[in-house]
Amino acid sequence: MNTRILIVFSLILGLVTACGTQDEATETGAQQNSTTHTPIVLSADGVGPINASTPFNMHQITRAFEDYSVTEYTQFQKGNTEPVIRISEDGKPLILINPDIEKKGIFSVFVMSNKIGNALGHNIGMPYNKIYRYNEVEPCIAGTEEFTGKVLCIAPKVQNILYVFSGRWDGPKDEAPPAAILSSWTLDTIVWKP
Repeated sequence: MNTRILIVFSLILGLVTACGTQDEATETGAQQNSTTHTPIVLSADGVGPINASTPFNMHQITRAFEDYSVTEYTQFQKGNTEPVIRISEDGKPLILINPDIEKKGIFSVFVMSNKIGNALGHNIGMPYNKIYRYNEVEPCIAGTEEFTGKVLCIAPKVQNILYVFSGRWDGPKDEAPPAAILSSWTLDTIVWKP
């Protein structure tokens, strides 16, 4: 593996430990509703109005997503509390925004809905073998912690977007399944990193 790929996988491992689940979330924040919504599109540059220079700031993110419901809540992970900003529509989460360690910038954005467009042309629920061609496979690793049992792969031709796949496999949870099994797994979540 070349150095660039090793760096990306180091970031993936940081992503897994920096982001938790909503199981013990306590909600605080603003809610906004509207009947017309500005489309949000994921690309290598960002997710909708979010880009590498966007601060992790509830007020600014609420203004950027004024057509959607914006909520800041606290998640509990390993005894620590971490703020997360959720963008929702009709009560269903579209994206989760995770802060960097200083809680000033954005560490990652989880795309959880097909209502978010993807400039790469891939949709949540799409099988692995419809995204990657046999001779153009990107590196993948087995997920850990809240991603246990899933596989994280670098999106085709982009180094800062990760695809999280889920499916059935009876093998070890700390290993990615062989290509023959992975080919039928489906895209579960998309993760953008600045």
